[in-house]
Amino acid sequence: METAFKYYQKGTEYLLKIVLALAMILLALDILSIFSEVISRYIFKSSMAEMEELPRLLIPFMVFPMMGVLLKLKSHVSVDVLPDMLKGKNRSILMIGVYAIVLAISVLFFIAGIISVKYFYDLGFETVTEVVFKFWVIYLAFPLGFGIMILIAIEMLWQELIVLSMAIKEEKQ
Repeated sequence: METAFKYYQKGTEYLLKIVLALAMILLALDILSIFSEVISRYIFKSSMAEMEELPRLLIPFMVFPMMGVLLKLKSHVSVDVLPDMLKGKNRSILMIGVYAIVLAISVLFFIAGIISVKYFYDLGFETVTEVVFKFWVIYLAFPLGFGIMILIAIEMLWQELIVLSMAIKEEKQ
């Protein structure tokens, strides 16, 4: 069980590096786009709307996939009063409950994301911007982000189950 967990953990580590790299690239492109729009507007007296609109359209592709990354790195917004007060087996039980809830909600939002992508795909809606995007393409960030969150929640839950089983073994000895 622990060997399989190590392989799973390595897989999610690679996934997180890819997500972080893509988020950094998108953020850099957004900043560069807005900066070039400002330069264009104030120095050359011409404005390109797509330079302003593109960053807004790409924000979901940074936000939603990063949820799982922040959960794994424990950098998400949280209130850690109870986990800090508890130790050992009790803390593991609490964290198993937390990660199980995160997993269940992520599965529900993943399914809702797939439904919304299919809905907008069937409707064929497009953005009313200079750069035309299909709505379903923008909504892909939703199931993508929650899919990553599911993988990370499974890892965190699995890790806490291993910690709990080790704590129970220590208690028996």
